[in-house]
Amino acid sequence: MNFYISDLHLGDERIFALCRRPFSSLGEMESVLVKRWNEKVACDDDVYILGDLGNGSAEKIAAFLSRVKGKKHLIVGNHDEGHVEGYASTGLFVSIERLAYVDDCHRKVCVCHYPLMDWFSGKETIYHVYGHIHNKTKENGQMYADIKSYYADKPAFNASADVVGFEPVTLDELIKRKEEHRHDSYIH
Repeated sequence: MNFYISDLHLGDERIFALCRRPFSSLGEMESVLVKRWNEKVACDDDVYILGDLGNGSAEKIAAFLSRVKGKKHLIVGNHDEGHVEGYASTGLFVSIERLAYVDDCHRKVCVCHYPLMDWFSGKETIYHVYGHIHNKTKENGQMYADIKSYYADKPAFNASADVVGFEPVTLDELIKRKEEHRHDSYIH
């Protein structure tokens, strides 16, 4: 089974203020992530981490990743630049890419850290799972309202940790969440 999550920002204190994360400390956030992750993900599941893994050394990131289940694939985000070689040296990733097309139960999924405007051919449904924009709304700028409007009727889904409850989620969960929260203010 495939799971998706983005924007963990491990070791980054600034993320609490920027995204109003509901944790009192980085330690609490990481504990919740580990617990929720391991309750859902099996060792043979594939987990696509769609960028912005964290700040700090590769060893600290490796310490977190060694505590969570699944075969991990990193899709590089803007905060991962400069750390990719260190992440690769941990041996904890099956793959490290900037963009990939993956098979999810015979459905084609384009995974990228950034929301894309054009990932589909028009001939077949290709889903898009992304991160980067966290839980930003139009209050953070008109661009975010424009993104939500653009994606409203497209098979595109925000997997930012702030939006998916700080746990990896399946494509089916993303589809259901988008439908249930179609009118919420955060970006889907």
